[in-house]
Amino acid sequence: MKQLPITLTILILAALMLPTTSLAQEPVACESNYTVQVGDWLSKLAEKYYGDVFTYPAIVVATNIQTDDTYASITDPDLIEPGWTLCIPNADDAATLMAMSIGTAPAGLSPEQLANAEYKSEFTQSGTAQLVDGEFSEPAAPGSATMTKVMLLPEYTAYGQLNGQDAAAVVLVSDPGGSGTFYDLHAVVAEDEQPVDVASTSLGDRIQINSLAIENGLIVIDMVQAGPEDPMCCPSQQVVKTYELEGDQLVETSSEIAGAEGGMATLEGTSWILTTLNGSEPLPETSITASFEQDGVLSGSDGCNRYNAAYQIAGDQLTITPGAGTMMACPEPIMKQATDYIAALASATAYQMQADTLALSDADGNVVATFTAQPSSLGGTSWVVLSYNNGKQAVVSVIVGTELTALFGEDGALSGSAGCNNYTGSYQVDDQNISIGPLATTRMMCSEPEGIMEQESQYLAALESAATYRMEGDGLELRTADGALAAAFEAVK
Repeated sequence: MKQLPITLTILILAALMLPTTSLAQEPVACESNYTVQVGDWLSKLAEKYYGDVFTYPAIVVATNIQTDDTYASITDPDLIEPGWTLCIPNADDAATLMAMSIGTAPAGLSPEQLANAEYKSEFTQSGTAQLVDGEFSEPAAPGSATMTKVMLLPEYTAYGQLNGQDAAAVVLVSDPGGSGTFYDLHAVVAEDEQPVDVASTSLGDRIQINSLAIENGLIVIDMVQAGPEDPMCCPSQQVVKTYELEGDQLVETSSEIAGAEGGMATLEGTSWILTTLNGSEPLPETSITASFEQDGVLSGSDGCNRYNAAYQIAGDQLTITPGAGTMMACPEPIMKQATDYIAALASATAYQMQADTLALSDADGNVVATFTAQPSSLGGTSWVVLSYNNGKQAVVSVIVGTELTALFGEDGALSGSAGCNNYTGSYQVDDQNISIGPLATTRMMCSEPEGIMEQESQYLAALESAATYRMEGDGLELRTADGALAAAFEAVK
């Protein structure tokens, strides 16, 4: 059975309560079907077919009430996928659906009125943004070619009661012309049947919104924000926040991270860095890691050697059975820590995950190890090369007296030093797959130390040969398509 967003479900129920309307008797007829293409969004299609970006709910409703499974089920108006089939109703049916939708809005707070209201804004020169058809723009500074833009997100509008009066909750996104894109939540009430922005609060930079509602006098927003280890480009922490209108302020009353309750989030497919072992921090020169693979294999570094183990999960119960590992010798304090760590893993009987932290407990309830989530995004990270593939079936260390670096920008740009020259290029990632290049360099010639220019060309070739990447602790490995090591790095500290 198809599922609808809450606001759209209400709209459909309203339609079904009108026995004289043909729309209540059968699915809306589709004047045409449309296959979603890359780059499409609902407001763009609404403007194409009806000349009004704010009629997108008509397409959503018409598509979702079709009984033929070949039509898409739109659960989030902000996300439509290429290949989906949408129902495009004729203009009269679209107008009827929109009239029903507007009928649910309190007087003075219709979608059109909200899209042409004045809102407070910390990003504009006057401190306000008077929207016209949902948008506002002005030079970022007098005479500047850079523009500040403020836009209403019409798909995220909620109606309800705040402080006993009819109100709307809306989201505005602001681009001040820099690297950030800032989202703000606004509470709007009607005065003399006109919308008045009474309070607002920042939701953050480059967040993703899942849903917005007004429930029991509170604004409830489900969104994805940047976690403690996330680069700003790539938020991954889902959170549900509630806000209460108090005078001219929106006050956050709760914030719950999805998957944080009860410690029942699954370990499978997660990677971690040790933060405490039996209550103490690990030795500063070591990095101890744990990766829980999907196939029940646990692997990582104990600070000296690589290890493997098997693990089983039943609810929040955990069993770890240590296996084989490498046999490299390390100084005694590191060896003892490694032994204690493996023993702690073997003693674990339960786990608890909260946001980006993991705790393992033994049968007596004692916490034997805690971890923080391993960052997985390359964007915004900087590295120093430890070794690289010289293209002669050998992995070699960097020449003494030289330093090779790599900076992976959040915008897909890659740059660094190849030892003599600086280099620039681009990279693309897809899950754990990576493609790098082409790379360009400056044109200096260096004669010392011996072999520096050969090292440079070999290192750049190694980068361009990379097909996968893996981050673990303070380390990064790039590997070729056949699994050979292309380059190994250590994080810049």
